[in-house]
Amino acid sequence: MTVTPRYRRGFTLLEILLVMALFLILGAVALPTLTTMYGDTKVRGAADEVCRAWAEARTRSIDTGIPYRFAVINGKDKYRIAPDTNEYWEGGSGNTGSDSEIDDGKSLVGSLPAEILFETPQDLPEGSGGWRAIAVFLPDGSCRNNARVVVRPPDDSGQPLIISVRGLTGIVTVKTRKQDEGR
Repeated sequence: MTVTPRYRRGFTLLEILLVMALFLILGAVALPTLTTMYGDTKVRGAADEVCRAWAEARTRSIDTGIPYRFAVINGKDKYRIAPDTNEYWEGGSGNTGSDSEIDDGKSLVGSLPAEILFETPQDLPEGSGGWRAIAVFLPDGSCRNNARVVVRPPDDSGQPLIISVRGLTGIVTVKTRKQDEGR
């Protein structure tokens, strides 16, 4: 009498449960690592957006021969670039209270990525429409003063970043608070 081998066509319930348990354990170990690794992505994107906006303001100032102002609304995600004249900042043209993204060639209104906000020093005066002037870029490529602004998530879920510009050179740097304190 010959015995023919029997082949299984599937997996047992125990085998499936063991594999699922392994996946669950691996996921529990990997999730905190992934959260830490990608947690500051929006904040870094916001810092990149501010650097891009500052470069745009500096370029417009050099091209037109007039100073350009970069201003934000504290605690919001809006920023604005426009010539540093009363016409654009004291209720004239230039859409001082606009919430939409606008670029009319002189004035640019933009916003940071979702859920990221500006934090400004409290000693900065608030102008028309709630705008606080952070930096004024001059036609020679420099900035009127050293300037800095902080971008942060609305809660303490991520690390804020400090974006600063040197007045004399117009060079922009991005640092964490820890890096900034260790100057």
